[in-house]
Amino acid sequence: MKKNILVFALLFAGIIASIAQPVPYNVNKRKFPLGEEFQKLLPLKLGKWNRFAFHDFVPGQEMGKVYYQQDNNQIYVTFGKEYSQAGINTTWTKIYDDATDGKENQIKQKNTTSASNKYLLMSGKSGYFYAWTRNLYYFSIETNNKAIADDFMKLFPY
Repeated sequence: MKKNILVFALLFAGIIASIAQPVPYNVNKRKFPLGEEFQKLLPLKLGKWNRFAFHDFVPGQEMGKVYYQQDNNQIYVTFGKEYSQAGINTTWTKIYDDATDGKENQIKQKNTTSASNKYLLMSGKSGYFYAWTRNLYYFSIETNNKAIADDFMKLFPY
């Protein structure tokens, strides 16, 4: 009987693992940002992408913002860092609520339960949005379409 339960549990775990979607852009496998010098953490160039209009984050008050541009393609990046799990949870809730307000039907993937790597992927007529956390750091990108985001995220370090 115990053997049957073990076999059933292993089969169930295998089925669940095969159904689970991978984290978009494998951000959960990328390096962690270190420090608070986002001027250095967000490079001036990422391949052919150039950084413009950098505005650093103000801890506990406002998110950082930066544009990257490649030819006519633009990516709007929001970023920052919190100093506690409660802080990142509060910031994540704000990012999630702001992004999904009235657009719940555009959600393609999400994980809002992980302590270290939450994410939200949305796509619709208004554009393409992807937000994620890396421990106490948070990032989001907004652009016109998935192809632009795919190109940018191949180079984005976090």
